[in-house]
Amino acid sequence: MTGDPMFWDADTTFRELREQAPAQQVVLPGGLVAWMITGAAEARQALTDGRLAHDMRRLPDPRQGFGGLRYPDDLFSAEGRHLLNSDGTAHQRLRAILAPLLTRTAAQRWQPFITRTCAELLDSLAGADHPDLVADYARPLAVRVTTTLLGIPEDLQHRLTSLTLTMISAADPENPTVRKHRTELFGLWSRVLGDKRRRPGDDVLTRLTVAHRQGRLSAEELLSVAWGLFSGGITPTTALITSGAVEAMQSPELRRALHAGADATRLTEELLRLTSPFPVATWRFALEDVTVGDTLIPQGAVVLIALAAANRDPDSYSEPDTAHPHRPGAHLAFGLGPHYCPGAPLARVQAAGALTALFGRFPDIRLATAKTALHRQGVLVDRCYESVPVRTDDTTTIQDAT
Repeated sequence: MTGDPMFWDADTTFRELREQAPAQQVVLPGGLVAWMITGAAEARQALTDGRLAHDMRRLPDPRQGFGGLRYPDDLFSAEGRHLLNSDGTAHQRLRAILAPLLTRTAAQRWQPFITRTCAELLDSLAGADHPDLVADYARPLAVRVTTTLLGIPEDLQHRLTSLTLTMISAADPENPTVRKHRTELFGLWSRVLGDKRRRPGDDVLTRLTVAHRQGRLSAEELLSVAWGLFSGGITPTTALITSGAVEAMQSPELRRALHAGADATRLTEELLRLTSPFPVATWRFALEDVTVGDTLIPQGAVVLIALAAANRDPDSYSEPDTAHPHRPGAHLAFGLGPHYCPGAPLARVQAAGALTALFGRFPDIRLATAKTALHRQGVLVDRCYESVPVRTDDTTTIQDAT
């Protein structure tokens, strides 16, 4: 896996890896050696295998894991104590605190807010000189929903978003500027949580501070879970909406279905399978030798599960690279097992609302550049488009360059 990740065709890369072997050793940009799992059956096994830990501190040799170094996209493994770098009873405890706040019923209550926000953002998109689906639609929607859900003051939302995106997309986590941003980011979160303790509200952060006061969350966990919820709320949802929109622009069937607003739930599931907002699940570490499929992964290995590859495995999905809105069966876009994404219900509601609103309002929306000219940020875990320029009228069609 070589070259600048910004220009990777991830689907092609993952397909080639899967055709070589459903689980194999790879060298990532920067020289990190890891084991990549690309087959659907193997991914399902690995996602539910407790011997593949999220917490690298459980490894018997501290020189294992990332070898004492930092790596792009390692933020959620290396920083703090939260859902994405905990296992077993610690993970269960954290998840039990969050579960009642992120249920499917709770997510559905946000539908009117999402509908209003989409309409407002689409009005602005229509009036923009150079409309962009990332900057003008998907990201503002995800930020507004997430900050309102958490209860983040409006005057801090822009800076928290900017710092979070900088941290997630950092090519070198140890760069002095990145370290400075990290200090500022966590300082802001300490301020937000301190204010929330003094002035509680009807929001998720207030409930987290109550759990801390009750002794169910440590101070480190409170801070880590808070920023984890924020970053997890804005980046994958932005990726899903923008990637889903780009996919639908290439498919007349998806475009017509979204414009009609028909069966938005089923359409969203197929777009989740095709676009996989988490292309690769967060890092895992082999606590002992683990056999995945026919492949032995040695103790101490760094393991990556390519959800995007598994979701296009022809052994599990017929015509895997083609959108079939009424395709039966499950996908792995939000993972599987104990670490299944707790924010999945809200992400689904946002994506379904945003995409049906977008194509309902602009049935002829087109890319304002070739699809091959779109660049992504991040390396593996975070692979959101940096920008998706569009035309919202029907006077010019930009032909996609393949």
